[in-house]
Amino acid sequence: MDAQSYIEEQIPLLKSLHAQLALPPTALAEDQARIDAAVRNAIVSVVRSREDEVAVWEARIADGKRVLSALARALGDRGRSVVAAVRRESEQGETPQPLPSQHERIIKQADELELVYEERLAKIEKLCDTLSELSILLGPGFEPPAPLQPVPGSAPLAAAAPRAASRQSLGAAAALAAQTTLLAPTTNTNKRTSGRQASNAAVAEQRNECWLDVSEDVLATMQAALDRALAERDVRLRNLETNFNDLIWYHAELVMPPLGLGQFPEHLLPPREDEETPGAHERYERALDRIMSLNAVPSGEEDGVEIQGMDGIEPEIGLTNWADTLLEIWIAEKDRRDDEIQQLYEKIEPLWTRLDVPKDVIDLFIESNRGSGESTIRAYEEELERVLEIRRTSLSSFVLGVRREIEMLQDSLMMSDDEKGEFGAFIDDEYTEELLKEHEDEAARLRARVEVMGPLLHRVKEWLVLKANEEELEANANDPNRFKKRGKAMLEEAKMRTRVEKLKPKIEAELLKAVPQWEAEHGQLFLAAGERVVDTIENALAAKEAAKEAKKRAKMGMGAAPALPRGATPAPGQRSASVMSTTRKRTAPTPAGAGVKRSRIVSAGSVVSVASTSTTASRLPNGRRAVPATPTPASGFSNMRRFGQPALSARANAPVHAAPDVFNPAPQPQRPRLVGGLPSPDERKARRQSFKPRQSIANGLLANRGLMGVAEVADETEYDDYF
Repeated sequence: MDAQSYIEEQIPLLKSLHAQLALPPTALAEDQARIDAAVRNAIVSVVRSREDEVAVWEARIADGKRVLSALARALGDRGRSVVAAVRRESEQGETPQPLPSQHERIIKQADELELVYEERLAKIEKLCDTLSELSILLGPGFEPPAPLQPVPGSAPLAAAAPRAASRQSLGAAAALAAQTTLLAPTTNTNKRTSGRQASNAAVAEQRNECWLDVSEDVLATMQAALDRALAERDVRLRNLETNFNDLIWYHAELVMPPLGLGQFPEHLLPPREDEETPGAHERYERALDRIMSLNAVPSGEEDGVEIQGMDGIEPEIGLTNWADTLLEIWIAEKDRRDDEIQQLYEKIEPLWTRLDVPKDVIDLFIESNRGSGESTIRAYEEELERVLEIRRTSLSSFVLGVRREIEMLQDSLMMSDDEKGEFGAFIDDEYTEELLKEHEDEAARLRARVEVMGPLLHRVKEWLVLKANEEELEANANDPNRFKKRGKAMLEEAKMRTRVEKLKPKIEAELLKAVPQWEAEHGQLFLAAGERVVDTIENALAAKEAAKEAKKRAKMGMGAAPALPRGATPAPGQRSASVMSTTRKRTAPTPAGAGVKRSRIVSAGSVVSVASTSTTASRLPNGRRAVPATPTPASGFSNMRRFGQPALSARANAPVHAAPDVFNPAPQPQRPRLVGGLPSPDERKARRQSFKPRQSIANGLLANRGLMGVAEVADETEYDDYF
């Protein structure tokens, strides 16, 4: 029975009741009006309750879409692709889905995105924690990561509910909608919207959600920062490991006590006042002592080998600074001790030479006292005292030994007779301590002169050899019996010609450039056999050109060109010579009697490798040696060929073979200072060489007369005078 039939059925009953009550006719009309109003109110109440329920679902769907949109923005490309797919599905549908179905689909998609969000957020938070730890470890330049920012449209962090409350708030709204019932019929219109307001308030609670930006860009930025920090940590850790490796070697080289016994010299440790925190240096010392106990002393070939005991050690700033400072202290201490040992060796070396100590004995002493320990210094001090005592008791033999040394040094310097004669004490036969001192001072001066002039003199003697070869080739070219020689001789002559044509101009250009620079630097002329080298080379070139011109004119049937006086030959070197402080008189060599040995030019192939640096030199920062910029005037001696003159015998001038230039040794590598960045393998290997003193060039000359191309031959004719 429908409502209208029911009302019509009840109206007669109502009328009979009115009749029994004797009510006026107007009462029936009022009751019928009340029935109509109640029906209308009931209908309105039902409609409003359903409208409120629809509003709740619409609000939930709108909030779900907001959450979905916020999640999409928070996740970046991944979220935007999901939102785009949802939009395409809604546009393609012909009829709209029921509200609960729409809400269910949105919640499912939001749950899927939220799962991805939670996973990515956990990953980013882990990256942030790691970056924060590394920022503390690495210091400035590696700041902690900035806090994650909420995406636009999210609630502020202060008002945001926990992310876990999202599903609970949505569930609460659904329960409230399910519990919504029909309101009792009422004429109070103010209560008609109470259900809608309650629903909207419940939905509003779930909107206080904050979603942080965890997009792919944020993740990539975090990962890049982490990779950079980890790479820097690895570099610093390798540097620290390299420093520890070096410290192990220096500890053994300096023969120092263990760090952990309390007997270590305080001046060889970083000062305690530099500690960042109390007790830090003591902790570092214990760690280094433990590493030293676990690792053998590295050799030159063991660079890069991973050392033991680095587990749990991080390259914290305090530790790396302490290790750098400690390494610098030990390097400086080693340099100081090496300098002291080198100075002692430079005092002992000439005494060994004058005592004719066998090379095997010297080498044995040096090898037995390698390193930079204090015991090595004491051994050299004792050896110096021993040889000085022998020197005091053998004045005459020492004077004669120094004279032999002076003669060989003068030979190597190609000094003229006048220069040799300047040292008058050479012919004094009264052997005293003062005379020995004069000879030793002269020998030291000549040694220093060898260090300064040696490289250029070596090239000068190479030029002399090539010049003699050139003259020999010229003589052979004019020999009518030239083509009667055997094939081997012709082949050797062709090789000699190729060598002369290739090397002689190169050496001449080198000397004409380098010698004036040397003269300007030292303020004196560069002389050999009493003649200025530049003048000799330029005169030889001018004479060669004049000979070519004369030969050309002879072929053309012309007379000989007028010869210029030798002193008028133009040469840049002659013009620059006027600024020099001294000049030398050119004199002919002193004739020698029969049977007296003469000096001759020999092949540079006889050159042997000798360690550089002078016995009287001072140390430079790069580990090499320097001598005084302006040597004192040289003294003279006899038995030298005239500079610039070839020997008459071709056999006296053997071909120049390539040989190491012992007067231009490779510079000693500096010990690198390990402060950020790894040293090169060559640098590390150089530090791995246990120290032993360096032999001087002059001592090499004394050991081998042919070091710079000068040897002794008997009964050889003097050079012709080219001057």
